[in-house]
Amino acid sequence: VAKKLQDSETEAERRTAVSRAYYAVFNFVKGFLANAQITLPTAATGHERAHQYLLNSGLSEARKLADDLSALRLRRNDADYELLSPKYSHDKKNSGLLCFKAEQFFEKFNSVDSASLIKGVLDYKRKTNN
Repeated sequence: VAKKLQDSETEAERRTAVSRAYYAVFNFVKGFLANAQITLPTAATGHERAHQYLLNSGLSEARKLADDLSALRLRRNDADYELLSPKYSHDKKNSGLLCFKAEQFFEKFNSVDSASLIKGVLDYKRKTNN
């Protein structure tokens, strides 16, 4: 959906593209964790928890992914909530860039060693009782 709407003539659809790009990434991470029996809260705290799990997994590649996830979320929040005074321009160039960054996220994530990532997240969960 994000790729379909990124070049729309309407700002609302380009904003939707940014939102869908973020949610594609977030739900990908959520699914990966769920496959390892690591669940995220269903409330808004689930978004922050996904970031924390990646950030504190002990893998430098995952820390970069955490930063990317957080940056995409900021842009999604702007697209969804800052209708009167957005921080970012929601033109075709920026919506396309965000969709591209989401695609890059998937490629980077798939290059991370899954077993090491799961182990790091589980170690972090044990230390913090999260």
